Amino acid sequence: MKIIANIFRVFVGLLFIFSGLIKANDPTGFSYKLDEYFSVFSEDLETSQDSISIEINNGSDKILKKAEINASNPQLQLVVETTDWKAVPLENGLSDSLYFSDASISLDGEVLFTQSLNAKDSNIVLLETGILAHVNAKQLLDEKVVFKSFSDNQKVVTIDAAKYTKENSWMVNWLQGLRPYALGIAILICVLEIVLGLALLIGWAPKLNVWLLLLMVIMFSFLTWYSAHYNKVTDCGCFGDAIKLTPWQSFYKDMILLGSLLIILFGIKYIKPIFSNSFSVRLLTVFTLLATGFSVYCWHYLPVKDFLKFKVGNDIKKLAVVPEGAPSDKYENIFIYSKNGVEEELTLEQMTGRDLKAEGYVFVDRIDKLISKGFEPEIHDFKIMDESRSNDYVDDFFADSSWKMLVVINDISNVNTEAMKELRSIATFWTDRKLGFYPLTASSAEELEEFRHTHQLDFPFYFGDKTNLKSIIRSNPGIVLLKGNVVYKTWPSTRLPSTEKLEEIIK
Repeated sequence: MKIIANIFRVFVGLLFIFSGLIKANDPTGFSYKLDEYFSVFSEDLETSQDSISIEINNGSDKILKKAEINASNPQLQLVVETTDWKAVPLENGLSDSLYFSDASISLDGEVLFTQSLNAKDSNIVLLETGILAHVNAKQLLDEKVVFKSFSDNQKVVTIDAAKYTKENSWMVNWLQGLRPYALGIAILICVLEIVLGLALLIGWAPKLNVWLLLLMVIMFSFLTWYSAHYNKVTDCGCFGDAIKLTPWQSFYKDMILLGSLLIILFGIKYIKPIFSNSFSVRLLTVFTLLATGFSVYCWHYLPVKDFLKFKVGNDIKKLAVVPEGAPSDKYENIFIYSKNGVEEELTLEQMTGRDLKAEGYVFVDRIDKLISKGFEPEIHDFKIMDESRSNDYVDDFFADSSWKMLVVINDISNVNTEAMKELRSIATFWTDRKLGFYPLTASSAEELEEFRHTHQLDFPFYFGDKTNLKSIIRSNPGIVLLKGNVVYKTWPSTRLPSTEKLEEIIK
């Protein structure tokens, strides 16, 4: 038993040190993962809110929509409007024209109802539509909207469900309150893993040490089981981006650790200290300071060892290309209908030959359900969009074989504003030489406009996915310099290159 307990002591101690070092190398990335856990748990623990049933009836058709009450914003906005009226000359050759428009009713941007209208004369009632809204048979709204010819018919109808909201538990507020401190908690966990792993290796305070490690493993086991069982956080972040593990793989790893610690606990009397108590304390203190300093350094600058897809030397285009003939995602059209208050999912095959309206069904929604996942390249969400988010210039980016620069500002509200002066100088230098310049952000156009004005940034921005931008570089802002599609160099906001340095590189 003595040999077995000490073998497992070395195994567990080295694994915790390795895990802590990997995460300490990228504390920013680990903090993103913790923030995701806090967000997911707080969402799952939120008090279930009642749904608002919205019925739109134009006399011949009924449309039923359910929307869950949002506790933080219990008001829903229904927008009633018609598009611009367009004249189409009649085919009889006369001067008369027929005018067309589309009437619609939208709920917070989602179109629930649309119908084409046509008219020859003004101020004629073309369509009357009733809107009913209720919660648990309690009526919130009974509105009739009228669409008239040659009018924009614009109207905003508010559904206020404030008095039907339910308060969340203290746990939700506590988890949400942890989110701003995710980075500090990430560094603390990294340091604890390294120090506790070392303490186990040298045999210092074995009972205390093993119980602390057991508590950590039990906590991690619950997180990974929850992620795996409910498919919530698809990458646990146990070993950062260095070793990607699925939640189930992470859970099995934690089970092995848990079993190993129980064996050590069973043979705890055989775990003897290697050094004296005073030397062990001094050694652990030194390693605590070193581990903390290493984590803070990697946060302030960039990871010492970069495991991201946009690391130096990677060909971004090769990692983003889908090979010819690779399988693609397959979807099936699913139609959701409601009957007697119960929703049912139906496929096209199940609907064929049936008169659902006669059977008492009311249409609710249509969704595309994923049947099988196709090939997904390593870089699959890298986009360079315009302000409308409708045009993607990533192909133009890949086609540029010269020097080009990505400036990543994933979140304007958390940007390092002290770097803006240097960034302006770099932008001027780079654009004057007519080299590819791609500032990317995930913030809204309104936030961006105010930000540009405040910091006098006279260059246009592109827009990308926030999660992807965080995975490009662990700095806000950060710069990625590419030669063609190969990453040449990366810089954090705390160590931006001088224009002289850039001139030297591109000569």
